[in-house]
Amino acid sequence: MSNDVNDWRQEGQLFVWRYPNARSGWAGWHFTGDPAGCRSVRNLLDRMHGGGTCCRTIKLLPVTEAILSVPNYQFRAEGRFEKLRLEYRPDFSDLLLEPADGALVMTVGMHRLRALTAAFAEVEIGLGDFGIPTSSSRKVPAWMFWWMPSINYNHGRRL
Repeated sequence: MSNDVNDWRQEGQLFVWRYPNARSGWAGWHFTGDPAGCRSVRNLLDRMHGGGTCCRTIKLLPVTEAILSVPNYQFRAEGRFEKLRLEYRPDFSDLLLEPADGALVMTVGMHRLRALTAAFAEVEIGLGDFGIPTSSSRKVPAWMFWWMPSINYNHGRRL
């Protein structure tokens, strides 16, 4: 693990959830974070880019009804995850997110790193309600990104 990745420290808030018994358009993972949290994740992804295989663990906060009200699908999230282990494997071609021992393990490689970083950049400035593909297979659900409730953004569409 490079020193840059080792030296990274998390800031802000990050939330990840999925819905139980979700309809097809809602079946994937959902993400949001406050601006500092999104910037912090982007910083970690930038530090990982171009290096060898490495990982870091990110603290996740409990998903609240206010956060679930943004997509307005259901006010219930499946599972409670306290940690996200972000694994960078340069040759990995998809985005993968799987529960493991009460945590989530996200695997990303060079091929999809830019899309993931861009998604967090958009949420950071107040954008949301979009998905990114996680695989070249159309059968794999996209990951959805949402804006944070009750934050007055200066650069996004919502003011």
